Amino acid sequence: MNFFINCSYTVLSGLIIYILLIVIQQKWVNTLHYLITYLLLPPIAFVITNVISNNLALSLGMLGALSIVRFRNPVKNPLELVIFFGLLTLGISFAVHVKWGFFLLTFIVAILISAKLIEVIFKKYNLF
Repeated sequence: MNFFINCSYTVLSGLIIYILLIVIQQKWVNTLHYLITYLLLPPIAFVITNVISNNLALSLGMLGALSIVRFRNPVKNPLELVIFFGLLTLGISFAVHVKWGFFLLTFIVAILISAKLIEVIFKKYNLF
């Protein structure tokens, strides 16, 4: 349960930063792709950190795998890179411990659905 609460804090932190950038009128961030990116990247990093925290070999392997994804794929937008990292982290997390894989999967699905709902609400009130 503590993992869920801490991961929720990471999502909330990303949302706060996203909303703050909109409030200070940073137009570049005002898209669904950036909203999802800001909501997904913190919990992905949280899970990566928890999975590799006590295993030096696993941490080096994770670093290498994430580097390959980043440098071998032409990234068209930040969300694409976040999704690649998320998918890779899901695979490694399931290999280490199934609970981490399901935990991250649940957060990714919830954030994608929530982001779409937030977009609909923002459009309804002309905030986008």
